[in-house]
Amino acid sequence: MNTAMRDQQEFGVRASWYYYKTGITQGDIAKKLGINRLRVINILNEAKKNGTVAIHVKGEDTKLMELEQQLKDKWDLREVLITPKVPPSKIKNDLSLAGAQYLEISAQVGSMIALGWGDTVSGITRNLGRLIPLNTSFVTLCGGVMNYLSERTTDSVGTPLSGFRYPFLVIPTPLLVSSSQLRDQMIAEPEVKQVMEVAKSADISMVGIGALMPSTEFSRFGYKSKKELNSLKKSGAVGEMHGEYFNNKGQSLEIEHHNRLITIRLETLRNMKHVVGVAGGKEKIYAIAAAIRGGIIHSLITDEMTAQYLLSESIRRK
Repeated sequence: MNTAMRDQQEFGVRASWYYYKTGITQGDIAKKLGINRLRVINILNEAKKNGTVAIHVKGEDTKLMELEQQLKDKWDLREVLITPKVPPSKIKNDLSLAGAQYLEISAQVGSMIALGWGDTVSGITRNLGRLIPLNTSFVTLCGGVMNYLSERTTDSVGTPLSGFRYPFLVIPTPLLVSSSQLRDQMIAEPEVKQVMEVAKSADISMVGIGALMPSTEFSRFGYKSKKELNSLKKSGAVGEMHGEYFNNKGQSLEIEHHNRLITIRLETLRNMKHVVGVAGGKEKIYAIAAAIRGGIIHSLITDEMTAQYLLSESIRRK
């Protein structure tokens, strides 16, 4: 075991407590622990990385608080959390951080948390600290087991189970199968049925919202060309969730591949205890609005720019 690992085991919690809770300087912490200041700095950095320390940003920013209240009132949402304005390339990462903070604050003892699929939701699990009650459990809302188990990372976020420390049930199937008959057979399997029933009973469900644009996710469902994308738009699609496309009223469309999806469907999500949408960015505004309008999500975590767009009358009337 190297010095850094030994330091973390021996001093991590005490150094973090002294520094973040009692405000003792790094130099004074070094004296208390009998080590040098550089080692204290390394210990504190590692503590933030490994989840010993989770910093929750909750201030009295009047502008953001007003935006949150306006969104709650105008869209009839239970809860709204807005992240400050950042460049578009940073939105996804900030929303993942906000989603993790939301769970750390909101999860209760014995909570079951359901997670959807996508980079932003995956990033939530990458950023969870150790403040969630130890007996909190997680479950997937859809198939796609390889996406949950993979170690691949994208845009600084990984897939949910990479080094995850909490109990996690996974629907043991692909997200999309080759036929509706196969789909029916798979969801009838006892193990699959059991996990899907657990998912339906989740206390909090965190879901991403997909825009209608060419992407890796888009091509997974067999739509690879701009022509096919335009065909979807003509059918009324404005967004998707776990491969299920919906119109501007948040209603699922009649599309062949929907019968081949292994996922908690939109009509079920509407009636679950608390579904939190985690999405932002200009390209997702109409999809987010439709998901709220259709009651698919009950609360929203988004960024400042998206929140401002969602308050415009033109978006709300669509």
